[in-house]
Amino acid sequence: MANARRNQPRHGHVFSPESRAIFAYQEGKLTDTDPSSLEAGKFFPATAGGLHDPIAPTDDLSNVPAADGKIASGGWPGALFLDEPGTQWRKHEVKAGQPLTVSWAYHALHLTRRWNYFITKADWDPQRKLARDQFESTPFYKAELSAQPHWEHQAALTPPEPTIHQLTLPERHGYHVLLAIWEVANTGNAFYQVIDLNFTDAGGNERPTPPGGLHATHVTTNSLELAWSASHGAHPITRYSVFCNGDLLVTLDASTLGYTHKNLAPDTDYTYFVSATDSENNQSLPGNSIVVRTLNEGGEDNPPTAPGNLHSMGVTADTVRLMWSASTGGHALKHYYVYRDGIQVGTTSPTQHEYTDAGLSGSTEYRYFVAAIDVRDYLSLPSNVLILSTSGGGNIPEWALNTRYEVDDKVRYQGKTYQCLQAHISNEGWNPAETVTILWKEISALAR
Repeated sequence: MANARRNQPRHGHVFSPESRAIFAYQEGKLTDTDPSSLEAGKFFPATAGGLHDPIAPTDDLSNVPAADGKIASGGWPGALFLDEPGTQWRKHEVKAGQPLTVSWAYHALHLTRRWNYFITKADWDPQRKLARDQFESTPFYKAELSAQPHWEHQAALTPPEPTIHQLTLPERHGYHVLLAIWEVANTGNAFYQVIDLNFTDAGGNERPTPPGGLHATHVTTNSLELAWSASHGAHPITRYSVFCNGDLLVTLDASTLGYTHKNLAPDTDYTYFVSATDSENNQSLPGNSIVVRTLNEGGEDNPPTAPGNLHSMGVTADTVRLMWSASTGGHALKHYYVYRDGIQVGTTSPTQHEYTDAGLSGSTEYRYFVAAIDVRDYLSLPSNVLILSTSGGGNIPEWALNTRYEVDDKVRYQGKTYQCLQAHISNEGWNPAETVTILWKEISALAR
C-alpha cells in the first residue's frame, strides 16, 4: 500500500530553511517524493475529522489530523523515522525576534485556505515524540486566504510558486521545533513540515540581499549553464544554494557565481532560483526564478506537454469536479480545454487546474480529458482519459405530452437529456428530438 501511495503526485514541502524531511532526503533516507507527501487531516491541533473551516464553511470538511507521535511524518509510512524523539536532528541557527523566511514548493497545487506556523513550548521535552501538548495551542504566525466559495475563486486561492512567508520568531532559547502546516480548501487534508531550530544570542540577523539576474547562458539537449550576480549584506557571504524544481540542487562556495546542471532530459522544463547565506547563517530571500527548457533532440519547436494526472475531486448526480497537473512548454500557456466525450465543454486560465462540469445526467458514464494550448495556438496532446459515472439520476423526469415546460426545465427523452429554451405546452410534434435549438437543447447523452 505504501508503494502505491508513493506513485501518486507529490503535493508540497518547505525547502528553505530545510525541513527535517528535506535533510533526510539529502541524506538518502527518503525518496524525492516523500517530503511532499507528509499529509494528514487539516485543523491541527484538533484531533477529530469532519469539521467545518472556521472562516469558510463551504470548504471541504476536514479529515482526521496527524496523531500525536506522528506529527513530523504526517503518518506517511516511509517517513515514520522522522517522529523519533531526541536532539540529534540537524538544526538551523536562529535568534529570537529575527525574521525567518520560510519557502514552500509544490508539485500538485491545491486551492489553499491558510498556512499555520506553531512553535514548541518554552519547557517542551525533546526526549518525547512530538505531541500536541509540546506545542503552543495557537500559531505564532498565520497566512490566510479569505476568498470563498473556493470553486468561484480558484485563481485567488492558488498559491504562488514558490510561496514565501517572513516570520518573526518568538522568544526562545536552545533547541525548538517549528511546525509548518499548509491547509487546503478543496480537500480535507493539510501538509505537515517540521523545522528544527537552535536559538542562540550570538551575531546579527540582517539578511543578505537575494542573488540577482539569474539566467541561462548556454542550453543543450542534456545540460544548461546558469549564472547570477553576487549578494551583499552586513556579513560576508559564505555560500550560494541552487534550487531546481523546488529542491536543493547544490551548495556552492561564495566565489562561485555560476553552475552547470548536467544529465538532464531533452525537451524538458526546469525551474531554478538561487539564495545566499552569510557567515551568521542568515539566508537571503530567493532570487528571481527562471524556467529553462532543454533542447529537443530533433530540434523541433514542440507544443506544450500534456496536462498530467487528470482525476476527480467529487461526483454528484449532475456534476463532476476535475483537477489536473500543469502543462509546461517553451512558450506561455493561453488556456486549458476540458473535453467531455470528445467535445470541448470548458476553458480555464493557465493557473486554473480545476473545472466543474455541471448539468449532467445521473447514473451516466462520461469520458474526460484535458489539453493545453499556448500563445502560439499550439495544442498539446491530451491528458489521460478519465472515465466517471455520476450518481443516481436525481429528479430529472421523462418528457411528457400536454405538459407545460418553463425555461431551463430538464427532461429525459429517448436516452438523452434536454433543457428547455422556450416556455411551451408539449404536444406530439414538439418532442425534444424534433425541436432541438427551437424549444429544447441537448445537454448530455445517457450511458452508451
